[in-house]
Amino acid sequence: MLRKLTLLFAVVLTVQLWPAAAESQTVSVGGRLGFVAGDVWFEEEEANDMQQPMPGLQVGGVLAYRLNSIVSLQTELWYVQKGWTETRADGGRRLSYVELPLLVRLAPSWKTAPQLIAGLSVSRELACSVTGVDEGSLSCDDARVKWNRAKTQLGTWLGLGLGRRLGQGELHVQLLGNLNLTNVNRETLPRGYTKLLSVALSAAFMIPLGGR
Repeated sequence: MLRKLTLLFAVVLTVQLWPAAAESQTVSVGGRLGFVAGDVWFEEEEANDMQQPMPGLQVGGVLAYRLNSIVSLQTELWYVQKGWTETRADGGRRLSYVELPLLVRLAPSWKTAPQLIAGLSVSRELACSVTGVDEGSLSCDDARVKWNRAKTQLGTWLGLGLGRRLGQGELHVQLLGNLNLTNVNRETLPRGYTKLLSVALSAAFMIPLGGR
């Protein structure tokens, strides 16, 4: 199912960006750098009281296509760190992903403009570690702490931003919230769920192809 969704993302992007080939001023490219506060949502409410956010990094590239004066469609490719801290055990889980979001951005064409951003993403785990053990940190696949988990995730993103035109480019500062729809913890099935969630504060700078 997730593979089909990934393919669907690629098809949608191709359909949307293909007409822009002759009008490259509607397409912008750039990069993103940000900070992530990762956490987790357990079905068992008591377990949620023992968790705290874990800081992480978000870095990647942006490709945006302006559909009209208000709506832009953008896809991005990130390296992003998520996870959580377990206060009782003084440890936690850190998961690193390559993530492909497909976002819709609503913003007026002002020099400085507020933004509303929403979309879906597919991510694939690159690394996972368990912290707070005697050795300091172990891979989630280490026999001593082995964790059976879903390595491909489907998630949602929703947030606000502020865009500012700077010369030929645009600076976008955005605050986005993420909830993964996939149960990451396979060991709890079918009794419950464990879903990653995070808040990302980031800045992206984009330059229109072909100039304004």
